[in-house]
Amino acid sequence: MSVRAFADTGASAGASDGLQPGARLRLDAEESRYLLKVRRLRPDDRFELFDGAGGLWRARVLGADGGRGQVEVEVEVLVPTPQLPERVLLLGIPDTPATLESLTAASELAATEVILIRCARSQGRVPSVQRVDRVLRAAQRQCGRPRAPRILGLDEPWPLARALAHRADLPGWFAWERERGPEAAQNVPASASIEPGLRLLVGPEGGLDAAEVEALRASGFSPLGLGPWVLRTPTAVVAGLTRLLR
Repeated sequence: MSVRAFADTGASAGASDGLQPGARLRLDAEESRYLLKVRRLRPDDRFELFDGAGGLWRARVLGADGGRGQVEVEVEVLVPTPQLPERVLLLGIPDTPATLESLTAASELAATEVILIRCARSQGRVPSVQRVDRVLRAAQRQCGRPRAPRILGLDEPWPLARALAHRADLPGWFAWERERGPEAAQNVPASASIEPGLRLLVGPEGGLDAAEVEALRASGFSPLGLGPWVLRTPTAVVAGLTRLLR
């Protein structure tokens, strides 16, 4: 796996006008620790540098100053950009660790937008912006995705009614533990039906209540079976996005 890190593109880092070949940057403390301590890169080692604006660059380690990595930008890496449909994940928030795990999975499986929703059986709190940023960065380092999905509801989880009205132009499915058995395997949309994009709702680990299921059906969402067993929320995110991935 390629080693990847994030540039600090502020003026104090020496890159106020964005990245350019030959630019020398000072990484922030977190990225320096990851690059120099966790991945143990040394002077002249190469790695990939996210610019925070959807670009990826090849860079070289120059050394360290006061524990902060000093690097030189070499050349932009052309990242293939597949024409994928929009994938909007409506996430009924579970506990904090499961929420963070779900966001990691959503990023790695090409969700374009995640909306955090307060469901009737949601037990957890919304993680801090800082924690969400850390897990999304870790996911990007792992999979190479240059731009993280947009996260809505970090300041305050959305109520279900608001979430169902968002992007109502896209077809929707909801993971439902009652949709089991051989017939559930047939409830997968055809590629043509999700070409412009889709919405997937995954509820908290307590499941959806009857009123929520009724509201989903009234909004045009279809139930989606994810196997014979009841899944944890992060597992359901993986299974649901994978079933709908085209």
